[in-house]
Amino acid sequence: MAGKKESVEQFSERLKSIVPSGSGRDFAKKAGIGYSTVHNYLQAVSSPTLENLVLLAKAGGVSVEWLATGKEFSKSANTDQAEELLKIPFIDRDDFLLLDSGVFPDLQEKAKSLAALRVSTDVMEPTFLVDSILLIDQQHKQLKDGKVVVLHKEGSYLYKRVQVVPDGYNLSSDNTKYSAMIVNQDSLSSFDVLGEVLIVLNHL
Repeated sequence: MAGKKESVEQFSERLKSIVPSGSGRDFAKKAGIGYSTVHNYLQAVSSPTLENLVLLAKAGGVSVEWLATGKEFSKSANTDQAEELLKIPFIDRDDFLLLDSGVFPDLQEKAKSLAALRVSTDVMEPTFLVDSILLIDQQHKQLKDGKVVVLHKEGSYLYKRVQVVPDGYNLSSDNTKYSAMIVNQDSLSSFDVLGEVLIVLNHL
């Protein structure tokens, strides 16, 4: 227990070094994390989740490795730094989402089949929010029960949770103010199924 407490205190000191004195609220807002949560980190009351660690490091302009451990992981002289970044293309524009492969090691093998899309609607709140970025696995285009998928039709992107029903598929929104739709296999052909939502990135 003492070791864990010491680790939390050391993290708190590193965090304090990147948060200007008296600007905790501004820093929390910049990171997209509640002030009370950041305050607990600064006071060594608790340690962050991996997601919050990434957000804190980004807001403070430091590496995740340094903020988590106090050390910068050394790179082999023959290793190109660019190789450590996952370059995920956006579906809707000529741009890329860059992710640290050290933070998302499980994505390395799937990177070539992934696409990114920034959300512009609240249809799936609270599962994901307006301005969240979705990582879509384009290898999985078959509708499966319980999965969240992205579809495209007539210039619009649709985000739906799949429920397999006798007549086809019930495609619903997690935000209950939006109604569900029933599609059969024939009507599904009018949609372009882009793939399953693999990861949701908020506050990016």
